Amino acid sequence: MSTGKLEMAEQCMKHAMDLSGLLLLYSSLGDAEGISRLASLSKEQGKNNVAFLCLFMLGKLEDCLQLLVESNRIPEAALMARSYLPSKVSEIVAIWRRDLNKVNPKAAESLADPREYPNLFEDWELALSVESKVAETRGVYPLAADYLNHADRSKMTLLEAFRNMQIDDEEPLVNGVLDYEAGEPNGHGLNSEEQNGEDGSQEEPVVVDADSNDGAVLVNGNEPEEEWGTNTEGTPSA
Repeated sequence: MSTGKLEMAEQCMKHAMDLSGLLLLYSSLGDAEGISRLASLSKEQGKNNVAFLCLFMLGKLEDCLQLLVESNRIPEAALMARSYLPSKVSEIVAIWRRDLNKVNPKAAESLADPREYPNLFEDWELALSVESKVAETRGVYPLAADYLNHADRSKMTLLEAFRNMQIDDEEPLVNGVLDYEAGEPNGHGLNSEEQNGEDGSQEEPVVVDADSNDGAVLVNGNEPEEEWGTNTEGTPSA
């Protein structure tokens, strides 16, 4: 590989069954067909970690989910379904409940199904809409040469993007929260009296007595206190 003989390196790794090396090679080349072949080979060899990565890069999320279930990675399958295939969550939760019921029935009962408790799953309906929308482009693989065209894409998640698309500019509510005016956080604006104090009064400014020789400062109209350690003529006492 260091000399650029990639085809020879590929053949060597195939004969050595270096599946991780093949994954690195195919993913670096953007070889979708090679990754697909590697996914099948990895499953045959029982290398489920490599197989999962191959399927995930190809966007074959249903196959990823099935591989996790077959590998008895049911909690991981539930988390993946929640993140990428929300329509499959109920199916995986049912499998998880049956499996967990064998060792801890109470824990199995505590698993929430979105069909039964949709209120426990934030943005659930929105997640289902996103899944159906992105499924259309999941099998489309951009060319590796077009990477720079996608490098500066927004870091916004799909849920955030779809949520912004649903905002109506004419409505004062955004996701059920009032769109407050600038300068009034939390909807509690301060009037001029509250800004100046609880009763609307302002603290009187500091006043300098222009007739004083020692530059004493008058605060709120009070007479200055005699400085400690000086006599009435302003010279230090003996």
